[in-house]
Amino acid sequence: MNELEKKKEALKLKKSRLEHQERLLKLKERKNRTRILIEIGGIASKAGIDHLNTNTLLGAFLEIKEKEHEEGIIKGWTKKGAEALDRDKKNNGEPLIVTFAEEPEKKIKTEIRQAGLRWNRFRKEWQGFAKRATLEKLLKGTEHQIQALNVDSQEKPKEEG
Repeated sequence: MNELEKKKEALKLKKSRLEHQERLLKLKERKNRTRILIEIGGIASKAGIDHLNTNTLLGAFLEIKEKEHEEGIIKGWTKKGAEALDRDKKNNGEPLIVTFAEEPEKKIKTEIRQAGLRWNRFRKEWQGFAKRATLEKLLKGTEHQIQALNVDSQEKPKEEG
């Protein structure tokens, strides 16, 4: 193989790597967009407007878009939303993921279900809305990790304790 063919082969390899990286980046972008769309649907549900038809929702979103530069309105919406999320968290708990070093006893599993979590067999973890303090008390003496998911779409999930 002469020098020119070696360079050509090296460039093909680089091109292949770049194409692979581009595919991974597009996949990551698509997953992020899907997560955002799911969050929007969840927020519509929390606001109690998920029963409205598509035209009504789009009209409301377009009105929001028209007012997005009115700082006073945005601040009011932000405050109202934060208060609603705080009330919801106080009443229903927060989104949590619980993992264990070893499989917990059947009694613990039953109590976790009663606290509001469900087993995700694909991710091998307990997920759902629950009050953290209640879970901490329930799981005292077990080797576990509780991860609180931040519902603010501007932030990534944070890991706690």
